[in-house]
Amino acid sequence: MIHVKKILVTTDLSEESSSAMEYAAWFASKENSAVTLLYCVDNIPTVAFHTVDLTFDKFRTELLKQEQRRLNAYAESLYRTTKLQCDVVMVEGNASRMIIEYAEKHKFDLIVMNTNGRTGIQHAVLGSISEKVVRYAPCPVVTIRSSIGKKLTAKGKTKKVS
Repeated sequence: MIHVKKILVTTDLSEESSSAMEYAAWFASKENSAVTLLYCVDNIPTVAFHTVDLTFDKFRTELLKQEQRRLNAYAESLYRTTKLQCDVVMVEGNASRMIIEYAEKHKFDLIVMNTNGRTGIQHAVLGSISEKVVRYAPCPVVTIRSSIGKKLTAKGKTKKVS
């Protein structure tokens, strides 16, 4: 019997990505698993800032502080919904690479992630984060398709629900 002791849940802080945490909370309650919520901030491009009192390091530090506040608020809202205590971690870098490396380094048994993300030309050029994680992760990956804000029509197509 396989026991899932450590679950890694990824987020992009969108409402759609909460579906992954809801699934992980349900799964964790069945398996008595520890859950970690992981948010990855994309690499911040190094550019020259020529404004008053704004250096790259200062800009980066402020941006990371802001993202940490957003992550903490997001985690609080998830806790109110799921009642699941979890570790909350923010990393910086390429999302798929950081998820894979974090899962490997911390020996997670399962990754749960939402499939909502890049579409169109952005997907064609940059690829799908969940697709890369599924291919290269050191453990099984469960992908959750978000149903928030979408409704299946009679013809099998989705339409946005307001």
